[in-house]
Amino acid sequence: MDISTAAQTSAGAKSAVAIGSSRSTLTSDFDTFLKMLTTQAQNQDPFNPVDATEYASQLASFSAVEQQVLTNDLLTGLTGLASDGGFERLASWIGLESLVAGTTYFDGSAVAFDVDLPEDAQSAILVLRDSSGAERNRLSLTPGSDSYLWDGTDLGGAPLPEGLYHAEVELYHEGVLAETRPAQSYMRIDEVRRAEGGFLLTLQGGWQIEATKVAALRRPTE
Repeated sequence: MDISTAAQTSAGAKSAVAIGSSRSTLTSDFDTFLKMLTTQAQNQDPFNPVDATEYASQLASFSAVEQQVLTNDLLTGLTGLASDGGFERLASWIGLESLVAGTTYFDGSAVAFDVDLPEDAQSAILVLRDSSGAERNRLSLTPGSDSYLWDGTDLGGAPLPEGLYHAEVELYHEGVLAETRPAQSYMRIDEVRRAEGGFLLTLQGGWQIEATKVAALRRPTE
């Protein structure tokens, strides 16, 4: 399911406009205040000048107001980051599993792949590579099948270490490689964070995908 970012863009723009408006007003008021203070100093009675502590008090009062406005702006911005674009909704995905193409995480348990092979495929091979790109296994698939359960072993049948693996399906026609497509599997979502232009999901093993690239979600299988 695709996730729209239109709402987050609109909300972020409104927040930025509000912050910019209050900051502009504050700057204008501060300039006016300084002009008034300067005029007061220039036109004061030389025989009865304004006490310097009074100037300091006025500046301190305005500074306190300025800091309060800036603090409010900061809080508004943080609230916008937390709420626009449905961040809370995305945070609720943590612990769910996302369908990922081409990459899987082996944690010692068998991994179920969605392969979706065409009926007319003459032969198909599931190829598994480790994070360095080294080929670790090649498994024959049955044409027309839509799933395959990998037990986490290598070419010699020995268990592979836990970690990230890249998986793809090679389709052959008359012994010649005709097509290569990614195999899909579900991976647990461990973290959601905001990034430039949207949100990133951190999956098992540290693998990251954009939230808008999520094709399907499910609850962890028992």
